Amino acid sequence: MKRIYLILILLLFIVSCSKSKTEEKAELNKIVNSVLKYESKRKSSVDSTYLINPKLQELKVYVPSQKEILGEEPGPPPFFSRSIIELLDLKHSQSGERKSDSLNLSKQNQYIFDSLKVDQTINPNIKLANKKELDSRIKSYQFSNPVYFNERFVYIELIYHESVFGIGFGYLLEKQKDGNWIVKKVVNTFIT
Repeated sequence: MKRIYLILILLLFIVSCSKSKTEEKAELNKIVNSVLKYESKRKSSVDSTYLINPKLQELKVYVPSQKEILGEEPGPPPFFSRSIIELLDLKHSQSGERKSDSLNLSKQNQYIFDSLKVDQTINPNIKLANKKELDSRIKSYQFSNPVYFNERFVYIELIYHESVFGIGFGYLLEKQKDGNWIVKKVVNTFIT
C-alpha cells in the first residue's frame, strides 16, 4: 500500500514538473515571437522564415562589487552576463518594485532550457538551423535565455549573424493581459 502511495506521489511530481516545462516552452515561444515581430516592423521587412540557432546564449545576472560600481576595477565581460544594476536601470522601476525585481533577478542563474524548442502553433515562421547552416555563416539569429524581473517583465537578448557581421540587442518586454508580450525598450549590446 505504501508503494502505491509513493508511486502516485512520484507520478504527480513528474506531471507537475513537465507542466512547468510545457508552460515555460510556450512562454519562451511567445517572447521570441514578439521580438521577431518587433524586428520585422523595425526593419520594414517581411521575412517569411527566420533561421534560428537552436542553442540559447547563456545569459547570467551578476551583482557588481562596490569597486566595480565605483569604476575601480572592471566587471566580467558583458557578452556573457548582465549587471543587475544595468537591468534595473533599463526598467526604471520604482523603489518597492526595484527591491522585488532585484531579488527575482539575482535568483536566476540557471534556466530550464539550454536550447529553443519551437512551438509551431506560436512560431510557424521559425526554422531551427543545423550545424552546416551555422558553419556557413548565413543570415541567422540566436536568442539568450530570458531573465524575468517578475511575472510582467522580462529581458532577453538577440544576436543577428550574417557572414562576418554580428549585432546584438537587448529587449525589455512587458506581458499583456491577453498573455502576449510587447517590446517596451531596446538597447544595443554589441556590434562587429
